[in-house]
Amino acid sequence: MAKILIVDDDLDMCEIISDILKEEGHNPNSSYSGEDALMKIKKNSYDLMILDYKLNEISGLIVLEKALQMNPLLKAIMISAFGDTSVKARARELGVSDFLDKPFDIKRFVQTVKDILKW
Repeated sequence: MAKILIVDDDLDMCEIISDILKEEGHNPNSSYSGEDALMKIKKNSYDLMILDYKLNEISGLIVLEKALQMNPLLKAIMISAFGDTSVKARARELGVSDFLDKPFDIKRFVQTVKDILKW
């Protein structure tokens, strides 16, 4: 069972992703802001972070960069409805494992999580 942090300011999206991950046997935790996510990463060890690019108060790219500075082994999937090629390229430069466009296919999402965690 992997410890997964979901970071999205859309509470419904967090709940949907959380439910999917629970069905797969994982232990998801949700954060509705970038700042809260960074505090959780500082205090806890997560295997994977699922991170929205467009957050209210801070860019998901900044959260990704800071999170990986705190935990270089943290795997990350970035999700967004606004991910153009430059955003995706920057996310990959920072170390994101994959970038999924919203709305994403649930089967592809589950397979991506499995592939990243090697489970």
